[in-house]
Amino acid sequence: MNASTLIVILCVYMITPSSSEDCKKINSCSCKNSKGTIDLSPLGKNDGTAKYADKADGTGQWYYSYNPCNEFSEGSGGCDKVAACQTDTISSYFNLGDQASAKFKDDPTNGLQIEYSASTDTKRTSYVTLKCDETTESFTVDGENPPGSALYYFTLTSKHCCFPNPEDNGGGGLSAGSIVVIIFFGMAFVYILAGLVFQAFVRKASGREMVPNYNLWSALPGLIRDGVILTFTCGRRSGYGKV
Repeated sequence: MNASTLIVILCVYMITPSSSEDCKKINSCSCKNSKGTIDLSPLGKNDGTAKYADKADGTGQWYYSYNPCNEFSEGSGGCDKVAACQTDTISSYFNLGDQASAKFKDDPTNGLQIEYSASTDTKRTSYVTLKCDETTESFTVDGENPPGSALYYFTLTSKHCCFPNPEDNGGGGLSAGSIVVIIFFGMAFVYILAGLVFQAFVRKASGREMVPNYNLWSALPGLIRDGVILTFTCGRRSGYGKV
């Protein structure tokens, strides 16, 4: 393997996308990607009430209800056929999103989320982070969300938020970028180790001469420098003579 081969492999890895895979929406409570399918339908109630009702925020003044998959209603019209609702449990009810608006998205910080939105007196958007836990089920309010807010954050923890084992689904596995970088470092290791053994025991080299193709690698920085100069000066200051 020569220097050009190593450079090509490295360039391929650098341009390979490394972003996580989107989970394609099936319906308002399920999505699918190569890891498998997440389906929240076992969590949702279908009797018009919320599975998780009146969960308090940090102030203890406002309460939130949420029902995966199916719509529910609370209050006298403020939360009618919604996915999430905010209330003071007395007279104020705010629609925080309906099932039809559900979108699955991968947040760089929080991971997989469902986004809901609603436009009544103002537009409100809710984000429910799906947290995988095989032993715990809960719905929590993340922070304080006064009624004037436009964004609301929650966390749903459940075994139903977990992707199935990739081995059971035939999905998952390493990304293309991971495979390329493994191949690159594997080949580089073999190249260096085999070269050192050959130089030391066959050619009886010592010191820096044990490095495989030492002359090539020592000249490479200068060649790169000349190439950069040639590129950015259009050949005017490359040091090469005219043919």
